[in-house]
Amino acid sequence: MHGSISFTRVTRWVAALFCLALAYPASADDPAVDQAAPHLALILPTEAPGSLAAAADAVRAGAMAAQEHEGDDHTPQLRLYPTSDKDDAVVAAYYEAVKNGAIGVIGPLTRGAIGKLATLDKRDVPVLALNILPDAKPIPNLYIMGLSIENETRQVARAMYDEGHRKPLIVESEGPLARRMRDAFLAEWKELKGTQPDLLTFSSQHDALTKLKEYAAQLKADSIFLATDSRKARVIRSVLGSDRPTYATSQVWTGGFGKSAGDNLELNGVKFVDMPWLLDPWSPEVAAYGRSSHLLSSDLERLYALGVDSYRLSLLLAVSSPGAAVEMQGVTGELRLSETGQFTRKLMVGVVGDPPRTPQPVLPNIAIPTDTPDPAAPPTNPATPTATPVAQTPAQ
Repeated sequence: MHGSISFTRVTRWVAALFCLALAYPASADDPAVDQAAPHLALILPTEAPGSLAAAADAVRAGAMAAQEHEGDDHTPQLRLYPTSDKDDAVVAAYYEAVKNGAIGVIGPLTRGAIGKLATLDKRDVPVLALNILPDAKPIPNLYIMGLSIENETRQVARAMYDEGHRKPLIVESEGPLARRMRDAFLAEWKELKGTQPDLLTFSSQHDALTKLKEYAAQLKADSIFLATDSRKARVIRSVLGSDRPTYATSQVWTGGFGKSAGDNLELNGVKFVDMPWLLDPWSPEVAAYGRSSHLLSSDLERLYALGVDSYRLSLLLAVSSPGAAVEMQGVTGELRLSETGQFTRKLMVGVVGDPPRTPQPVLPNIAIPTDTPDPAAPPTNPATPTATPVAQTPAQ
C-alpha cells in the first residue's frame, strides 16, 4: 500500500467531489442520470423477518446518526435500498444504486449476500460490507468491516500472553459461539507460544460443576479464559473462584459500570475487550454521536456503532486512491485497512466492575440567585443578613 488517509477533514473533500458531480452530469441525454444525485447507498435487509431486520435497522440508525453529526447540505446523503433475506436481492439493489448515482455502498449484512457481490465481474463503486468473509483474498472495490468474535478472542489471548501468563485454562460452554471462541484462542495461543492450553467443557450434566472444580484444581493453570456468555460465565466463576486472573470476550459483559451494576457482581475483576461505544461512552469522540431513542440490547448497540463507523469509513473510501492505507479511530475501535481489503479492529480492554474510563459528565451546581428581589416580597432590611444560596444538583 502507499499513502495514508484518515478521517480528518474528509467530509470537506467528499463535499467538493459531490459539488463537482452535480455541476457536471455524465450525460444530458440520459434522464436517469440527470435525476441521479451522488449519495451513499445503504443496502440492508430491513425487509427480512425477525432479528435480521432488527440488526439492519440498528446499522441504518447508526449510519444516520453519523450523517447527522458529520454531514451537511454538501455531503452525499444516505439512501436506503431495502432488501429481504434473499442473498440474490443485493445484486439488483447494487446495480440500482450505481445507476442512481451512488458513490459508495454500505452493506450487505450477511455473508451470503456479500458473497454474491464478490462474484460480480467488477464493482464500479466501493462496497463496504458489514460481515466477515472466511476467504481473506483481496477483491477490487470490496472492503470488509464486520464484528468478529474470533477477532475479540485473539486479542484476549494476546493480552494474556503479554501480561505474562503461560499456562492458561480454557473453560468453554456448549454451543457454536463458544466453539468459535475456543478454536480462535487455541489457534492464537499456538502461534504465540507453540503449545496448546488446557481445556475443560462446562456442560449441562447434573455433576458438571463438581467435575469442573475438581479438574480445574488439578491443572494448576495460571489464568482462565471463559469461552462462554455472561449467564454461564457467572456460574463458572462462582465455582472456580477469583484467585486466578480471568479473561473473556465482550459476551460476558452486560454493559453496566461499577461493582454492583446489574448482573456483574459474580464477574467483578474479569478482563474483557469491547468497543469504545460501550466501554467509553462519555469520551468526547464517542459522545459526539447521537444514541438510539430506543432501548437496545448490547448486541444491537454494537451494530448501531458499526453503522456509525460504516458511514465515516465510506466517506474515506470514496476519496482514497487504490492502495491507500486507510485508518480511523472509530467508535467500534481503532480501524486499519489490511492488504486483504479487510479492516482490522483494535478493541479496548475493560474490567468488569470498574468505573468508566471517562467519567459521566456532571452538570454544574445551580445556585438560587439572591440579588434579584421578588417584587411581591416585602422590602429587605439592609441590616438583616440574607439567606445563604442553596445549591441544587440535577438528577443523574
